[in-house]
Amino acid sequence: MKRITSVMYIFLMVVIFSCGKTPVDTPKELPKKFPVPTWKADDTGKYPATMTAVLNLPAALSTDALDNDLLAAFVNGECRGVGVVVKYNNTNLYFVLIQGLNDETNKVTFKYYSNKTSFMFESQSSINFLADDIFGTAENPKTLVYTQLK
Repeated sequence: MKRITSVMYIFLMVVIFSCGKTPVDTPKELPKKFPVPTWKADDTGKYPATMTAVLNLPAALSTDALDNDLLAAFVNGECRGVGVVVKYNNTNLYFVLIQGLNDETNKVTFKYYSNKTSFMFESQSSINFLADDIFGTAENPKTLVYTQLK
């Protein structure tokens, strides 16, 4: 009887001390920190046509935005324009002169780099390059949705 009581005592202790403990979770992937990008658009004249984009950041990104954050336009991974930050009505707007060919209609995506967090974001949607087109204005800037790059 004493032996059964000892076994039950040990069993109860194991149950009691293991209650409330969760199994070891696999660590969540931490967001990747990126070095400050050195984006530069072509300056050789390879792309004679341009279009303009005026963008602002979504609320989730603008709360941590700094004046030296970066935003750039890309076509097939090639930088086609780097944004210039302009303060307008207490909001940072990014004016991007996007370069292309006269008859080009390739998709343009945008990347945003936060100097505060060292995180990189990419637009979930794209626009088509159209020579001499305007995408957004200072009075009505376009707001894109961005996904954080890992």
